[in-house]
Amino acid sequence: MRPVILALPLALFAAPVAAQADADVRADTAIVLPDFDAAAPESETPLESLSQRLSDPRTQNEVAATVAVLSEILLDMPLAPLIEPLAKATADAADVPRRPVDPDLTLRRMSPRAGEVTARVAQELPRAMDRMADASDGIAALLPVLRDAVRTLEDRVESALPRD
Repeated sequence: MRPVILALPLALFAAPVAAQADADVRADTAIVLPDFDAAAPESETPLESLSQRLSDPRTQNEVAATVAVLSEILLDMPLAPLIEPLAKATADAADVPRRPVDPDLTLRRMSPRAGEVTARVAQELPRAMDRMADASDGIAALLPVLRDAVRTLEDRVESALPRD
């Protein structure tokens, strides 16, 4: 349960940050679905670019540092503004008296060892990015096979349809 509690604020904080990211960064890291009618090398370029970017040690260190800083900020973010309306709604729905919410409550105060998560994420993130780069390489290698399968399926469906 605690990992979910720790991950939810991170996800809520990361979504607006990701949405406001620089357009150039989004364009460089965007995953583009392949166009099966295009030439193979052109359709594989985005995956190759993604793989190179994910396996770049400089990018990995920047992402790990950013995640570590965001995690530290989230650990010290006051939770009362988030918990107070939920506590009120829960008490109203259950028709029970509402317990007071500590105005100084933070994730770090809820779980003093939560700071260890920040260090571990920063340590493990480069390895996870390497794995994602390997996965994108595998997908890039699989695309020609999938492209051929789609073409074969299209041909068989076309030949099975009655002609006018």
